[in-house]
Amino acid sequence: MRSGATFINPYMLMLCISIFICMSIGGYFVFVREADAFRQLEKLDVIAYSDSAKTFQGGVYLVQGTMEELLQAKTGLGKLVSLSISTSKGVILIPVLIPESLGGFNLQKGQSLKIKVKSIDHGLLVATKIDKS
Repeated sequence: MRSGATFINPYMLMLCISIFICMSIGGYFVFVREADAFRQLEKLDVIAYSDSAKTFQGGVYLVQGTMEELLQAKTGLGKLVSLSISTSKGVILIPVLIPESLGGFNLQKGQSLKIKVKSIDHGLLVATKIDKS
């Protein structure tokens, strides 16, 4: 019997390190990259939308802007807000309806928002997901 002799198999050590690296990379893709629900959305062409909102009907888009003001609030419907968006033609204000189902947000003037919207009847933009930037 040899006392104090420990032997670490170099192949086992390499296997453990490889498994750790693979799990780390997999964790990154699952928890970090997939966490951004807005990553694959098409940005709303605000200039074209302001010219003809009806042509965007039925689409899902990403809107990024600054909360300008609360236009109207109705129980059962939600809040209609205006977003200020900088474009090549200057700042454009667009209305977005935030339904009560997303009511966990305390929206204030000047907040930067990232909103997933769906364009419904006549081009009205309805928020389906909101993230404060």
